[in-house]
Amino acid sequence: MRRLLSFLNPCLIGLVAFIGLVPFVILCAYSQPSADDWYMAADTMEKGYWQSNIDFYFGLTGRFFSSALLFMHPMLLSFGTFKCYSLLLVLGLVGSMRWAVGPWFPEASKGWKWALVVMASVLFVWGMASTSQGFYWGTGSAGYTLPCLLFFCLAGMFGRRCLELDWCPRPLALVVACLLAVAITGCTEVAMAVFLAHITALNVLFFWRHRQVSRPLLIVLSATFVGVAMVVLTPGNANRRAWYTNDVHHVFIPAFLMALKLGVRQAAIWLVFLPIVLFSLVILSTWPAAFQLSRQRAWELVIIALLLMLATVFGGFFLGTWSMGALIPQRAINLLLLFFIIDWVLLLAGVVSLLRSFQVEIPRAGVLLSLLAFLLFATALGTTNNNVKAAWRDLLSGDAARYDRECNERHATIRASSEQDLLLPELKARPLTLFFNDLKTDPANWRNTGCARFFRKRSLAVKP
Repeated sequence: MRRLLSFLNPCLIGLVAFIGLVPFVILCAYSQPSADDWYMAADTMEKGYWQSNIDFYFGLTGRFFSSALLFMHPMLLSFGTFKCYSLLLVLGLVGSMRWAVGPWFPEASKGWKWALVVMASVLFVWGMASTSQGFYWGTGSAGYTLPCLLFFCLAGMFGRRCLELDWCPRPLALVVACLLAVAITGCTEVAMAVFLAHITALNVLFFWRHRQVSRPLLIVLSATFVGVAMVVLTPGNANRRAWYTNDVHHVFIPAFLMALKLGVRQAAIWLVFLPIVLFSLVILSTWPAAFQLSRQRAWELVIIALLLMLATVFGGFFLGTWSMGALIPQRAINLLLLFFIIDWVLLLAGVVSLLRSFQVEIPRAGVLLSLLAFLLFATALGTTNNNVKAAWRDLLSGDAARYDRECNERHATIRASSEQDLLLPELKARPLTLFFNDLKTDPANWRNTGCARFFRKRSLAVKP
């Protein structure tokens, strides 16, 4: 039976990875730029790289790191390079997650680490509020998905040993960690706030355990505050704030109550989410036997995980209600979901150790449980509306290929035309996984003007 299980579980995990992740990788071949991508690339073409960054930082927003990347937009080289960017983002997220899991669970087998990464990745793509904004739109992914990748890189550099009293990283590693911390805060305000909460929690946990500060962790926290200051203190924020005028924007009590309502609703949705139930069931029943914390350490982990989940969900939504008086965009909810999953794994680690400290045995996964979990996964995949099923539908129906072909034909038409004012046909193929938005009928719309500037035309619009 044990031999059968050792063969069955890797097969099932491989099948879950194929079903849940492969379509998102293949769809990168059909990704196309949209919205802000056009005008950020056009700014670099017209004003140059450095002037574009200076104008953006002092005139609009303090997201200095994501904008620095976007003004080197991959489509300035070619649209094929943009597709490669999407591919690197998807693969990089999974790869960096695997890099982070190893040092935090050194006693676990390679098979268990890969199982955790695969299931967490599938859980993430299944529950994303918008896959198009998360992976296939350059501006959205650079601001909200890229910081998650950088966070995993930083977590992999630290590992669980960062909570030990004798931990002393090499100077070069500490410099890289500080640069990553600054980069994460410079991607977007939501990433900045969530990362600040997590790096602060790490410092507090170290101090609680040893009654002294960790010099390396404190240095990274200081670097994070440097990044926060660069984002918050830019003059461009005043211009951005002027976009929002409502009764909630910058009014504390209405913003607080609105964030509380949105946060409770979102947390409830995630907690009753069938994939997260299956994820918890499988992880708990396969948790490495060598992983054991004392009862005190287990309680610390449970409490810190719950506080981080609270800070992630409520704090993320409060940023939106306070700064905009509105719900944060779907790409920001993607980021909150991934950090919620990270904190959920921490919670499971604390719960497992707590149960073991009370000598409560958790049933180990057998053949029947493994098959049952996979059957429930397949049933949920087929019977619910979810991103994984939508990705396969976009791929197999040909919608993704038609969308890519229509975009390429549009670009070729614009380039081939000698006219300065063009009316273009509307995109008919709009695959749910890839499509974010299209040009508008109004040539003065900012999307249209950015695209027109990129192709060096006076105006572009779609036919009404």
